[in-house]
Amino acid sequence: MERGDKVAALAAIREQLGNRICSGSELLQVQEAEPVQTATGLAELNRQLGGGLPKGQLTEILSGQGGLGGGGLVMAALLARARREQEYVMLFDVGGSFAPDDFPARDLEALLWVGCASPKEALEALDIASRDENFGLFLLDARSCQERDWRGVPAALWYRILGQLREREAAAVLFAQESVTAVAKRKLRVEIPVRCDHLEEDREVLWDELAFERVTNAARPEKREREELRFVG
Repeated sequence: MERGDKVAALAAIREQLGNRICSGSELLQVQEAEPVQTATGLAELNRQLGGGLPKGQLTEILSGQGGLGGGGLVMAALLARARREQEYVMLFDVGGSFAPDDFPARDLEALLWVGCASPKEALEALDIASRDENFGLFLLDARSCQERDWRGVPAALWYRILGQLREREAAAVLFAQESVTAVAKRKLRVEIPVRCDHLEEDREVLWDELAFERVTNAARPEKREREELRFVG
């Protein structure tokens, strides 16, 4: 078919289908703007995310390393929701931050724990695991990691994982102290007011006290530029 015939054929298809036809880049923009979502079990987190965790995307939850930072409570809520929905969850524990004793045994039944020595090792494992259709939610617990620990992670690895999440409509949540990648379009910092009686409160009560704040700045500009250049190259 000559080029002129192809252009005419495409024009005819556009005329017939109207707004139901778009380019691949336009379709990607629509999916990012209106992602399929899954509820988190936390009303305030759902509100901040526009309805729930976006499937096919990576979300960053930022908190301190300690147990009172709020990240562990968010993780507990996600595991409890997954158990209620009978959904399998895979958790990549970098540096031993995850403490199973802090979670009810029933919420760990559908959890597959993967111990990782470094963020790079965790992402390489996620790269493989995100091709498995049996898991709809992936958690990366990297709260013990520092910024220097993320150096050496290829940008292409982030983007490949993101593509696999989109293909299978799975969600991934990265728990860290600070934002580490521009790939994550949604970033929230979580905090919980520190009070003495928190030591005796049930987690359901503490969930209601979690405060979330959107983080508008992504990874540092020079880091983001380096990621993009390495991905293009």
